[in-house]
Amino acid sequence: MASLERQFAVGISGLAGAGLLTGAVTRFTGKRERARRYRLHERPDGSLVEVDVHIPPRAQRAVLLDNGMGAPQEYWDWVCGALPADMGYVRFNRPGYGLSTPDTRYGLDRHFELLQELRDTYVAGLPLVLAGHSLGGYLVAAYAALHPDASEGVTHVVMIDATEVVSLRHARRTDVDRWSNQRMVMEQVFAGSGLSVFRPAMNRNRQYRPDINRSYRAFQATPRTWATAHREYRDAMTYPQLTDLDCPLTVITAENNIGDNTLHAGIQARLAVISQRARHHFVAGSDHESLLSVRPHAEEVAELLAGEPPSEPLGTSWRPSTRKLRSVDSTAEREEELA
Repeated sequence: MASLERQFAVGISGLAGAGLLTGAVTRFTGKRERARRYRLHERPDGSLVEVDVHIPPRAQRAVLLDNGMGAPQEYWDWVCGALPADMGYVRFNRPGYGLSTPDTRYGLDRHFELLQELRDTYVAGLPLVLAGHSLGGYLVAAYAALHPDASEGVTHVVMIDATEVVSLRHARRTDVDRWSNQRMVMEQVFAGSGLSVFRPAMNRNRQYRPDINRSYRAFQATPRTWATAHREYRDAMTYPQLTDLDCPLTVITAENNIGDNTLHAGIQARLAVISQRARHHFVAGSDHESLLSVRPHAEEVAELLAGEPPSEPLGTSWRPSTRKLRSVDSTAEREEELA
C-alpha cells in the first residue's frame, strides 16, 4: 500500500512539475514573440501600452478597436484582415494585459484619456469608427457619450455583443455573479499551474492562424491576464448607464448565447436606443466569442464596421437584421479557413 501511495504521489508531482514548466515556457516564448511583433506606446507617465497600428498611406478613415475582458488585441485579426484597403486600424491591450503596464488607478476616466491619446497619436485627422467587443463595446460607447468632445470626428460607434452594465449590476450576488467571480479566480490558478496551456478558457477551437493561436494561448497562460479581467469585471458594475449617444450606432449581437437567447437579445436591443441613428444586427449562427474568432462571422462584423453608418432611429417597426452565413462547423472547412 505504501508503495502504491508513493507511486501516486510521484505521478502527481511529475504532472504538476510538467504543468508548471510548460506554463513557464509558454509564457516566456509568448512574451518574446509578442515583443517582436507589436510596438509599445509610451504614455506621458512613462507606462507602456501594447499597440498594433496599421494606417495605409492612402487611408481615408480608421477604426479604433477595444477588447473584451480577458482577451488580447490580436483576437481582432480576422476583422482587421477583412477591412477595405482605405481603412486603417489601431488595436491595443489595456493596462494589465499583454505587454501593457498594469495600472492600479485604472478606471473610466483613465481609459478615456488613453483612447484620446491613441487617437491623437495614430489617427489624428482621419474620420474614425469606434468599435468594441463585450466590455470594450461599452467602453468605446461611453467614451463617445461621456468624454468631452470625444464624438467630434467619430463617424460611427459599433458595439459588438457589448456589456450592458445595468444588467451586470442586477446580477450582483446572484449565482451568476458568484460563478463569474469563482471562474476568474480559478483561471488565475489554472494559468499559474500551467493547466490552461492544455485546456484554454477561450479560443479552444484555434480557428486563427497558427501564430495567433500560439500568442493567444500564451496570453491566457498568464495569471495577470485573469487578475486584470477580474478587476475589470468588478469595476464594470460601478459604471454608469449610457442614455444618450450623439453618433450613429450599430449594435451587433450574437445569435447563440449561454442562457436565454431571447433575454440576451432584449438586453442588446436596449443598447441601440441610446442613439437616434441606430441599427441592430444579429450574426446568424454566432456566439459571443465566434463573432471575432470564426472568420466568416468576423468578416460580417468587418462589413458593418466599414459600411455606411445608420441614418435613422430604430423606430416602432424595427426588426433585427441578419444575414445567412455558410456553415463553418466541419473540420475540413476550418482547415480551409486557416490555410
